[in-house]
Order: sequence, then C-alpha cells, then structure tokens
Amino acid sequence: MKAGDLAPRGHAGPMHPPSAPAGAVAEGPGAPQRRRLQGLGAAAALLLTGLVVARGLLRPGFPPGVDTPLFLHLSWFVRETLRGAGGWTDPYWYGGFPYLVAYPPLSYVVTGVVAAIPGVGLVFVYKVVLLLAYVGNGGVVYLLGRELGMRWVWALGAGLVTLLAYPLVAAAGLWGWYSTVGAMPLGIAALVGLERAYREGRRFPALWGGVALGLSVLAHHMTGFAVALALPGWVLFYLFREPSRRPDLYRAVLTFVGATVLTTAVWMVPWLVHLLEVGFRREEPGLWTFPLRVYLKALTDWGLVGQYTYPSYVGMGLLFAGVGGVVLSLTTASRFTPYGILVLVLVGFSVGEQANPLVRVWPFAGLDVARFQLYAVPFAALLGAAFVQRVGGGLRDWVGRTTGRGWARGAAGAALPLLVLGSLVWDGALASQRLFQPYRVAPGFQEALDWFGQEGSKGKVLGVGFWNWDDFLLPYSVRRPVVDGWHDEGAANWREVRALRMMMWTGKIDVPQAHRLLGQLGGRFIVVQDYVPGESPTKFRRALREHPELFRVAADWGDVTIFERLSSS
Repeated sequence: MKAGDLAPRGHAGPMHPPSAPAGAVAEGPGAPQRRRLQGLGAAAALLLTGLVVARGLLRPGFPPGVDTPLFLHLSWFVRETLRGAGGWTDPYWYGGFPYLVAYPPLSYVVTGVVAAIPGVGLVFVYKVVLLLAYVGNGGVVYLLGRELGMRWVWALGAGLVTLLAYPLVAAAGLWGWYSTVGAMPLGIAALVGLERAYREGRRFPALWGGVALGLSVLAHHMTGFAVALALPGWVLFYLFREPSRRPDLYRAVLTFVGATVLTTAVWMVPWLVHLLEVGFRREEPGLWTFPLRVYLKALTDWGLVGQYTYPSYVGMGLLFAGVGGVVLSLTTASRFTPYGILVLVLVGFSVGEQANPLVRVWPFAGLDVARFQLYAVPFAALLGAAFVQRVGGGLRDWVGRTTGRGWARGAAGAALPLLVLGSLVWDGALASQRLFQPYRVAPGFQEALDWFGQEGSKGKVLGVGFWNWDDFLLPYSVRRPVVDGWHDEGAANWREVRALRMMMWTGKIDVPQAHRLLGQLGGRFIVVQDYVPGESPTKFRRALREHPELFRVAADWGDVTIFERLSSS
C-alpha cells in the first residue's frame, strides 16, 4: 500500500487519506507519547482560555442568560424529585408540566442529580457544568481536527477559535442556551467516532460515536439534529470518492445510526407523541423572520454585541477564515469537504424563512434558526484553521523565495494566523466583559418574593418584565406556581400563555382579554417588574391600573407592582 492510501481495515496506526490537510505527517515510534503530551497541552490551553473568557460565571449571583431560569428550574425540580418533594409532573409550570417528556432530560438531570448530593449547591453545580461544557466545545474541535490529520497546533488553533467566537460566547453568557452548549460537544465527539470507524474499518468507534450523538439529542434535540445533518453529505462524499471501501462505509454508518436510534428511542417516541398532542406551532416559522440583507449586515456589526437580537454579530476573523475554509474544502477534495457542505447547510437554515423557504415547511418551521449560526461555528473554525494554514504557508514560502531572509519568512508565516486570532481575541474579550455579568435579585423583587411567601397570598402568578426569572425564583424561593414557564412546546395550554406573552412583546395590552385568559389558566396575580423594557412593564402596569374593576393593586414597591385579579361580576 502506498503511503498516501487509506489504512486497511484493522490497521492500528493512523495513515492519511488522499488530499489530507497540509501539515499532516506520518508518525514514528514515539508518536503515541507525543500525542498524549500534545493533548495535555491543548487541554490546558483550552481550559485556561475558557476560564478567562467565562470567568464571570464564577462570580456571586445567578448565571446570566434569557433561558437560564428555565434550566435552573428544571435542575432544581429534578433535585426536589430525588429528595422526595417532586414527581414526574412539575406542578409549578403551566398548571402541570411533564418535564421529562416535554424537554430533553440529559442536561438538567445531570445538574439535578449532582446538586442532590447533601451540601452541594444547585447554582454552583450549574455554573461548573456550563463552564465545562463551554470548554468542551473547544476540546472536541481539537479532537476532530486531529482525527482529520491536522497538526496539533492547528487543531488547537481551531479549538481556540471556537471558544473565542462570539456566537458560542453569547450562547453561554447572553442567551443561556445551557442544553445546547452541553449538546454540541457530544455531537462533535460523535463525528470523531464516525470518522475513526471509517478510517480504521472498525465498528466500535461507530458504536460509541452513535451513542454520543444519541446523548447529544437527549441533551438538546435540535442540536443533535443539526449535527446529524453532516451525515448525508459525509456518506455521499465517501460513497463516490472511495467506491472500493463501500462495505466499510455501510458498516460504519449502520452501526452509528443504529446506536443513535437505540440511545434516543426511549425518550424520542414519548416526546413525539406528546408534541403532536399539544399541537405546538411557532408564531413565526423558524422563530425569527428578517430580510437577507439584515442578516448580512449584522454579521460584522459590533453594535449588536451583547444585544438580545437576531441576526447577531459573528466577527470578521471568523468570517474571513470560515468562508475561506469552506471555499478551500469545496474546491480541494479532502476529509474536510463534508464539513464544508455541512457549514453551508447550517448557514442555509440560519438565514430564516425570508431567505430560505424550506424553513416555512413542517417540521423545519419548528426550528430556532438563531441556533444554526452557532452550530456552524465549530466546523467553520476547523475549516478556517486549515485555510489559514494553507494561505499562511504559501505567503511564508513566497516571501522566503523573494527576500531570502529567514526572519521575513517567519514573520510572513505568522502574520495571517496572528491577525485572525487577534480579531477573535478582541471579540472574545469584548463579549466576556459584557455577557457574563451575574444576575442578582433586585430589592423590589426580593420584597415581592417575601410577600408571596406570606399566608393569604396563595395563587398562581404571571410575571411581566422579569425575563423568566419569576419562572424559577418564585417556585425555588417560596414554592409558588407560575402561569408561564419558558418552554411552550411542551405545554398543553401554550396558546393562552402565548397570547399573554404577545401582549408583553408587542405592548398591545388588552386588559379584559388578559383577565379572561388569566382566569382560564388559574392565575390570581400579575406581578410587574421594570427589569426588561422589551416585555412592556410600564405599559402593562398603566393598562392594569386603568381597569380597577378587573385588577387591584395588592402591593407596590415602585419598580415592582403586584396586581390581584378580581372575580368578574
């Protein structure tokens, strides 16, 4: 077998396929020890980078993020269940929420189980798991790069780019996508297993890769689905690229898919049945709708850093490297080519229904297109590192031939990587400063919590202007059920809740309708806090005051007001 050929089935040593990435080298007898040392060095560098960027998570207070209260609540209720005070149905949300069926359980169950250990704090466990998952994204990109034949320093560069990329930092610190941040490393690790299974002609890596993808689905189903989109392009590429190895390809894919199905079936089947029963539909296909020009403009708009909006900022460094990497992967056939196809697919979903009509079609209409920009980041980072290596190496060689000076050759080779990495360091530093400020309970909110903890104030609560913190803190602090939650997909009464929430988002408050809907949902109180202007707390407070026959002020601390629903005559 020639040195460039694929390793035969059962071959123990890694060999590089045709069109392996630049810099891939044959390994000698000391390779395993060297790879271990390189892996340890990469792990240390990624962990240190993650700690620097996300250090705000370790400050006192609750972790930030719009979805953070959802996952804190679910983790807390798992802990309560393990301690004998919970159950299979969460009575604190939506009048009863089948949480284990309605939302993928892995992420919050892990946190709840660990937090159930006596003396271990729930919020501390949550922060540690989120931090490790965030760093893990860089780690698995490094592993996938090494599996694809990259030199360790370039694979490490891809991992660092992943950690510094604004979409991932925003996912952890702004959006609070706890389950997604945890599901992505599992999904990418699954691809490492699939690649290794095909390269070595063995079943076992495909088996553990399929289990890893199944666990990714169990952490967050949409993230697992996004990673699985790599499979069609990957299979077609090798099906036509290496027809002589089709038996190995079929064996690897069938083992991988079978392991994924077996891992997820226990949850997926009840989830699908429940989802069809509740008949959930998003208010907009893909959740976000916008013109393509807005999407393109936002990619480099620094003013969007730290803003709860989509389309959002991506950054010049990642865009330059990622676009170059996709072009290189599609024009030069290699093991990177399937991932160039995947990036195009993921970006195609991220542009929303105005640019991609497929998003209007069920089941794609139920996706959250904002997450697909995030899903593309690890693969764009990987392709971008290969592109920067190729272009930087060419520039280095040209300058060396032109000038004949070693220092100029070295400077030319380092210029492009440092420029791209410097741009990403700037993005990461800016995002780190803005996005990881801890959430702390304001004095007025604490007064409201104390008030709801008193006798005589029983009844379900609808929060306005809290941005979901009421959905966690009222049950967590005073065992008070809330009308809302933050996962409508699993709620039988999502239509009524959505109508109330749309009043907040649009500022068009229909008080008689709110009174009627609150009665249908068994709610007694509306509590308004001036924390998030986007939920129209000022307009809501004024509108409720204008209807004393329907709502009375039960308590008021200035920035927090509690209204009690009066029975209609």
